[in-house]
Amino acid sequence: MDYAGMAALAWGGMEAVAAILIALLLLRGASGAFALAAPHDAEAVPLLHVAALGTGLALGLAILLALPHGEAFRLAQVFDGDGRWTQGLGAFLAASLLPGRETLGAALVALRSIDGPAGFAGLLTLAGLLAGAAVAMRLWRGMARLRALVAFLLLAACVALLLHYAAHLAAWLAARLNFWVFALLLLGFQRWRYAPRAAH
Repeated sequence: MDYAGMAALAWGGMEAVAAILIALLLLRGASGAFALAAPHDAEAVPLLHVAALGTGLALGLAILLALPHGEAFRLAQVFDGDGRWTQGLGAFLAASLLPGRETLGAALVALRSIDGPAGFAGLLTLAGLLAGAAVAMRLWRGMARLRALVAFLLLAACVALLLHYAAHLAAWLAARLNFWVFALLLLGFQRWRYAPRAAH
């Protein structure tokens, strides 16, 4: 391999590491934002945290199902050398870090319907919002109630956005790793298969 090829490989590796670090920073940011906004005794009420996580996952699923470029996640598209996932880090972040206006509009329509998987995800999101609001209203009073509600909504939104980014990141990394993805999956399966089992 010539120097240009090695440099391109090294640069691609640094881009992949940077994209993964962004996901980890988003995860820490979501946790930190919840801790900052929530009442001081929120840790004693795990139900608020669980409701926010569940609502965020449902909302994130609704957003993913509403993506206008959902076909790009098919294996043939992921490993297409001229497809969406061949873009560099800057273009990838601009297109995939946050859902676009069209995606959010389609997700909002899905949240108001009860048709298909997107409608089911919308129902789960609505149920989670009601559950989280009920927990905040029932267990806190005054300003603490408002803080609990804000913390719940903030964590749910962060989880939804993180799920959106994680799905795009997985496809982007798979396209960059190409056939190495299957080698890594095989290695992981072999390690799991031959790992010593804990005694029961």
